[in-house]
Amino acid sequence: MKIRRQSQGPLSKGDQIEVKRPNGAYYAATVLRPPSAMQINMVFVEYHAEDGSKCVRGYVDSTHVRPSPPLELNRCFKIGDAVDAYWENGWHQGVVRDLLKDSKYVVGFHGNKGKVEGKSEIHQCNLRLHREWDDGSWVPSMAELANSSNENDDKPSNVKLKIVFRKKQADAEFRKGDEVEITSDEEGFRGSWYNAVIVEYRGNDKYLVEYSTSRKEDGVPLRAEAKAQHIRPCPPELSPVASFCLREVVDARYNDGWWIGVISRVLDGSKYAVYFSLPDEELEFDHLKLRIHQDWKNGKWIIASEESSRRLVMNSNRLLHKMDVNGKRFRVKFPKGTRVEVKSDEPGFEGSWYSAIIVDSLGNDKYLVEYLTLKTEDLGAFLREEAYASYIRPRPQHARCTHRYKLFENVDAWYNDGWWIGQVIKVLTTWKYAVYFQTTNEVMEFEHNDLRLHQEWINGKWIIPSKRLATIADQSSAASEPPYRYFW
Repeated sequence: MKIRRQSQGPLSKGDQIEVKRPNGAYYAATVLRPPSAMQINMVFVEYHAEDGSKCVRGYVDSTHVRPSPPLELNRCFKIGDAVDAYWENGWHQGVVRDLLKDSKYVVGFHGNKGKVEGKSEIHQCNLRLHREWDDGSWVPSMAELANSSNENDDKPSNVKLKIVFRKKQADAEFRKGDEVEITSDEEGFRGSWYNAVIVEYRGNDKYLVEYSTSRKEDGVPLRAEAKAQHIRPCPPELSPVASFCLREVVDARYNDGWWIGVISRVLDGSKYAVYFSLPDEELEFDHLKLRIHQDWKNGKWIIASEESSRRLVMNSNRLLHKMDVNGKRFRVKFPKGTRVEVKSDEPGFEGSWYSAIIVDSLGNDKYLVEYLTLKTEDLGAFLREEAYASYIRPRPQHARCTHRYKLFENVDAWYNDGWWIGQVIKVLTTWKYAVYFQTTNEVMEFEHNDLRLHQEWINGKWIIPSKRLATIADQSSAASEPPYRYFW
């Protein structure tokens, strides 16, 4: 389901950006959580500390964020050029003061932390022409840079400038003979990885690889060209596990490749049913055909976290319809005109529910719904979308609460035209509460009439869960600062 809101902005999870720090320098960062409906002007990012000792995660104001400048070949700089110099893991603004031998420059810095009115010798590969991100475009533009590169440079006598090209990450990462895994964007193969060996690097972030299990008709191992972004090292072998759990994310060996899936059923005889969102099917596997799923992030292998595993399970649109419920497959049919609630999986809106009416059944567990609170972009009509049955539930019954909500009681809060799952962490007045939202790690204040009892639709019944959403009391008492951000 797609929620159309201007506040979301163009950023997406995983985007490579630059973040401006108090010292005035820009640091490469990765977007972990884009601006949400509840946190419009804040971006949750990860970047390296100035000393490079650790990765730092935190919220930054969106006005201090810009995309990474497009790469360009290293240019010759002239005295007086405004440049960005890379040191201490960040890009610091300066000015070229002098030209040296061996592709080095003297760069002066104004007011940067640790370099107040100082000068340093900087190699050409660690310099770039200074540019500003202004109203969605780079100034100067690439065309202006191309024109400026044709101008005569100020060169001192008896100085030989050596042009150094910045190495791409792929150049240093994969060598001839490296054993790797290859994925593809080709339809029918997305989400799968195949063993291969690097044959040679062909430039432009492309490699010639030889597949270990795929062969041509004449029996010769298949060779193909692959982009660097589709290549990763082979994951390290982990200690074997005795068994896998329901809804655990795994890699399954199928058709000579490893496919990412979710355990949908635990069967007899060390066998499992595994659900694949691509291509939306369920298959049975022996225990030995499965492995623990690992993610390749920032040059390191990481065992899939509970959060990422939960996200993969939730994004498997039809997983709940594939699972057994007491030996039976439970399905709900919604007649035309039924008032329901539809869940969103849009980034920043995960777990929120929106009132709608069933317009028609489309078959294959899909329905056409019309929202009662969301409208089209031109505001001319209520928004209509297709939705899987696993994303639809009846309206909760007897959800309004006449008594005061208790501390740590699970509630649904009405916000931005939808219901958001939260937890009461503070009773402010008789009919006012502070509510914590685990999905966005935020706290907001709500009146009593804007809350309802949180209920789960399980096996065709409404159930009030007794388990708390998070142990906020334990976290806040053990930490010097609260584990969440408070918003009014």
